[in-house]
Amino acid sequence: MRRHRLLSPALAAALLMLACTACGQDLVTGTYEGPLAVEGRQGAAHQVVECDGTAEGGNGYPDEHDDGALSDDAEEALRTAFDERQLDGVRDGYRVVRADGPRTLFTFTADGRVRQAVIARDGEAFGEKGWYVESWARCDYAELPEEVAEAAGVQVWSDATGRVSTRRITSYAGAEHCAWEHMTFLRVGKAEYVREPDASLADFFAGPYASSVALAPDARDTGFRRGSDHLWLSADGAWAYVGSGERVERWPRVVERLGCI
Repeated sequence: MRRHRLLSPALAAALLMLACTACGQDLVTGTYEGPLAVEGRQGAAHQVVECDGTAEGGNGYPDEHDDGALSDDAEEALRTAFDERQLDGVRDGYRVVRADGPRTLFTFTADGRVRQAVIARDGEAFGEKGWYVESWARCDYAELPEEVAEAAGVQVWSDATGRVSTRRITSYAGAEHCAWEHMTFLRVGKAEYVREPDASLADFFAGPYASSVALAPDARDTGFRRGSDHLWLSADGAWAYVGSGERVERWPRVVERLGCI
């Protein structure tokens, strides 16, 4: 694997939350005939995935590659992109759907539909030639196998219809490098709640966390659940109640911007 100078990650900066529509190709049997290179931030890989909701991804075409290492072949480029965190989502289980000149299309299929697509390109950067990931797209973690979300640290919730998009609700552990791994962050729409926040961060929350309280009479059942835990929200949105019995946990809402660098 050949390396070169790292610049601002153009591919990573292009991550978007874009609408994903199936393009009508028989991708499961590997007969995708669409373009492998498309200008714009959406990228050709977005035309390959078949998501129920929206897809995330990025596109480096037609810009020169400036995002990490060049590789000796398409398969190595895929591995390198994950190692350098240019990609997230499904790491293993891809197959080559199409190899067309300088580009190779990889897809990951779940439940009979393509849930993640990656296009590797044989090109140049800073006078060197090699393979790199040019375009990629993946469906929401709720549409990927459970073990993929777990490996990424993404906690997927469900409702009466099944797993719910992480755009609507998701939770995850805090960052280890800030010693927040004991804290659980819960995002519901634009609101964010935290389980067991550090006492030093009290000013950032609507009030104190409580490990066991009675469910407030005005609490609204969201219909969301994760395992045995159910989620209610207070009428004013200041509290999230999480649990499954007469006593539940009370998670405070974040009221000031909270970030970990």
